[in-house]
Amino acid sequence: MNPHLRRHPHGRRAASLLLAPAIAAATLTGAAPAQAAPVPPLYTEQDLAVNGAGGFPNYRIPALTVTPDGDLLASYDGRPTGIDAPGPNSILQRRSTDGGRTWGDQQVVSAGQTTAPIKGFSDPSYLVDRETETIFNFHVYSQKQGFSGSRPGTDPADPNVLHANVATSVDGGRTWSERTITADITPDPGWRSRFAASGEGIQLRYGPHAGRLIQQYTIINAAGAFQSVSVYSDDHGTTWRAGEAVGVGMDENKTVELSDGRVMLNSRDSARSGYRKVTISTDGGHSYGPVTVDRELPDPTNNASIIRAFPDAPADSAQAKILLFSNAANQTSRSQGTIRMSCDDGQTWPVSKVFQPGAMSYSTLTALPDGTYGLLYEPANGIRYANFNLAWLDGICANVSIPDVAIDPGQRITVPVTVTNQSGIAVPKPRLELQAPSDWQMRGSVTPLRPGHQTKGKVTIKVPRDTAPGRYPVTATLRTSVGKTSTSFTVTVGLLDQARMSIADVDSEETASEDGRARNVLDGSDATFWHTEWSRTDAPGYPHRITLDLGGAHRISGLQYTRRQNSANEQVADYEIYTSLDGTTWEAPLATGRFTTSLAPQRAVFPAVTARYVRLVALSEQTGHKYAAVAELNVEGRR
Repeated sequence: MNPHLRRHPHGRRAASLLLAPAIAAATLTGAAPAQAAPVPPLYTEQDLAVNGAGGFPNYRIPALTVTPDGDLLASYDGRPTGIDAPGPNSILQRRSTDGGRTWGDQQVVSAGQTTAPIKGFSDPSYLVDRETETIFNFHVYSQKQGFSGSRPGTDPADPNVLHANVATSVDGGRTWSERTITADITPDPGWRSRFAASGEGIQLRYGPHAGRLIQQYTIINAAGAFQSVSVYSDDHGTTWRAGEAVGVGMDENKTVELSDGRVMLNSRDSARSGYRKVTISTDGGHSYGPVTVDRELPDPTNNASIIRAFPDAPADSAQAKILLFSNAANQTSRSQGTIRMSCDDGQTWPVSKVFQPGAMSYSTLTALPDGTYGLLYEPANGIRYANFNLAWLDGICANVSIPDVAIDPGQRITVPVTVTNQSGIAVPKPRLELQAPSDWQMRGSVTPLRPGHQTKGKVTIKVPRDTAPGRYPVTATLRTSVGKTSTSFTVTVGLLDQARMSIADVDSEETASEDGRARNVLDGSDATFWHTEWSRTDAPGYPHRITLDLGGAHRISGLQYTRRQNSANEQVADYEIYTSLDGTTWEAPLATGRFTTSLAPQRAVFPAVTARYVRLVALSEQTGHKYAAVAELNVEGRR
């Protein structure tokens, strides 16, 4: 903890951390005091802003924080026209003085102007300096351009630049002063656009940069790429500077300080991988290392939130390693609002619970003084606040690992299971439950769990002989006396190993700007795709051809096609399928037909034949475009 810290809202709850829900005291630390009793699960929610009420037809973009006095502030856009910047939007705010149970009236932080010249303020993010008790509200200042249309420049009077503004409050968020910091945070004149990622920034607690304030931004560089950057201050917000831009295909992003003082950046992926992107800083957020894709965090290209569950925990302690994460946990749609928990600084996420199964977009989390957590998120109709405790998550920090496997119809296979018990308690009788197609024979078991140790187990799977070829997700839930954890793995039935395949040839250009390369049809992810060239006026029309090399001769009987998931265009319709042993001699088409618009994988079957090469020829597209896109291709046959 920084020795200059004067007051902190979480300081009042230091003693309550060990008296928090049993999952926090026992499962996470293994050292629950004798007087600690299990706390009942808590989850409540209420609407703070409903579209069409309170003076605005549309509300979006949540931000949430706790003031130095312990009040709860919720901020969001009020949108008169329902559009993002450059709409004439206002930054609004509501306050709760009782931990989120009741809320005061809606107030204005920064007021948009609906008459010419139009001005708008969008996408709020709070940041609280716990040393000076100053509160910042970062947001966009727009005039004529939004994020994509912004031009290079930093002059606040230039209406064609999307500007960075910050409102500052020294009285707990009751009054605000506004300033533009575009020039301060634009070290490269080639950066033509920028906006603060909504939600909440952080103040570092550990190490040489303790006290540093960090707010995340997304920028568009001179080459047109989306990058992430930390904007930070070491003088309590008097001046702000941008660190080094990181990644390509980044977007709205958040940071969290890890237990050892490193900073983790967690970003949505504008390249639409269907997962979150992650990178680590060892210099307090100035620069970051390589960007990786975290395949434990599915995401539909959406804003999310990541926080420390116990912000006052000492460095390197078990509680300091506990993170909470919220997002729409669906690869293709903004739905399935989920909160996850990690007990190892975000390396694994063994605990998750759905709070909103339906439509849900942005969300932000913050830790409250009473040991519970606030969640502000977007349902389909505005802004909603929820309050929950860790007992509601009903989880145990025990990471379950089961590898993906492949099997032929009618076969049986045994799969190893590894459980890493990150909690501080022993579990003598864990149960492993499996959820798969009802006609499969499956059973699983694991040995007793010891605190801080790995244990082994196994899953036995018998697939019926008439099982259709395809990929089948299996959910494995480890149930214990103190909570549960779940994981999933994939059983591939009757399909060849894509890792052994390659692209033999493609007769139309690929789309580099979307990473729409042919190799994406073999990466096992429906979220990536091959896309023929679309940016040139002389792009070739149909037919389009892509040829797979199976790596050797196989007895095959079909091709499985999955369309691009995130667009209604470029869907293959009429097709032909050819095979060859040598890649030179091709017989008459083995199969012809027409794919539908379904998002699910589709099968094109043909009489069994021995071949090394399989060619899909796309003859037409569903909506009349002259381009083709494919998410995944696989070949049915004996492994």
